[in-house]
Amino acid sequence: MKKIIFLLLAVVTLSFKTKAQTFHVPENYTLKEKADYSKYEDDVIKGIDWLQDTPWPLEEQKRMETNTFLMKWIQGSPTVSIEINGSVAKMTEKNPQLLMTFMGGYTKYALQNKTAFDKSKANQAGVKAVIDKYVVETDHKNNSLLNKLAKIDKDGKLADWMASDFNKIK
Repeated sequence: MKKIIFLLLAVVTLSFKTKAQTFHVPENYTLKEKADYSKYEDDVIKGIDWLQDTPWPLEEQKRMETNTFLMKWIQGSPTVSIEINGSVAKMTEKNPQLLMTFMGGYTKYALQNKTAFDKSKANQAGVKAVIDKYVVETDHKNNSLLNKLAKIDKDGKLADWMASDFNKIK
């Protein structure tokens, strides 16, 4: 039984490492015209996933390069426009890394739902990404709102909170 558990842990660990290493930040990318943005959409999604899957203390240089690439892409994107409201500011104030997590979740939703884009669902995808990252990061700073949201999400009521409270926090 111990051997089976050990083997399962080894497989999970190796698959995580393999997945985390599959993203490479594009080199010499150009983001000037509309077509420039669409050709990097797959890289944007891979970068978002890499940031979500990779613990904060690991690969700091690659994390900075990925954040820079994603910020430049998001800021200039002709198709993705993100508003940061009071709730997002409150969720990310003690752990600023989570701001990119929110923007990543929102952006990934927007890119994967171009024809049926829903701003409320994009915001929820961003908040869900923040909650998921906050829960797994062992060195996060305590945030009472995120602790509350983690419980709400665990209870399956995140959509209800989004509908009633997301835009009310100042």
